[in-house]
Amino acid sequence: MTSCTVPGCPRTSDEDTRRRMCVRCARQLQAYLRELVGQMPLLQASLQLDRSPTTGSVHGGRAHSPMPVRGDVLTLLGPGSNTTVDDPYGDARGDQTGPLPIDTHLRGWAEMTALHVRLATAPGIRPGRTWAAWLTAYVPWIITAPWAGILHQELTELLGRVRSITRTEPRRRPLDAPCPSCEAFGLVEEDWQPYVECVACELLLTPDEYTAHARRVMPRLYRTALLLAAQQHQESA
Repeated sequence: MTSCTVPGCPRTSDEDTRRRMCVRCARQLQAYLRELVGQMPLLQASLQLDRSPTTGSVHGGRAHSPMPVRGDVLTLLGPGSNTTVDDPYGDARGDQTGPLPIDTHLRGWAEMTALHVRLATAPGIRPGRTWAAWLTAYVPWIITAPWAGILHQELTELLGRVRSITRTEPRRRPLDAPCPSCEAFGLVEEDWQPYVECVACELLLTPDEYTAHARRVMPRLYRTALLLAAQQHQESA
């Protein structure tokens, strides 16, 4: 087993020594890419400046015409580079300051992934697709790359900026059925995540696996709860 390369993660990847990322962080990486796709319409909606009282002159008007849209959002939504980005940490950034556009950022990682898996041609995306979707398809190879933990960390920071603009945070909802492994009532589902997770033992279930499990155990639990309620009612009568 090898240690997970995501900064701050204490887990090991698993018995496969080629993996540089544990199962939980790999799942989170997929969720980040999925959320970036879902956040794009919210970023578009956040592009327009909020209305605020006019300031800047004795007449209540502005000293200078304001930028009609938010600059931080415009930067993130900016078009990707038309040139190949071979290294997200090297000269590809040039003299640019501040965050890269999301499209440029993800394309840079797509180029790194292409080099890692030794694709014969540079990566490309079909009309209507996104670089996030392209990277999602290559997650099984990404988690074997030496820079996998750095990608995870950068997407964490990128989503932090996006969420601060759209004012959204993934919601976590507890589920009714107990965990099939440890039997604790710790199963939760979270926005964008592809799995149901047990916060007690870290078991992961697909939504279909949880549904099948709940259908098996919940009728029995409901009957037990009714019997206990009836018994308590009789004892208090």
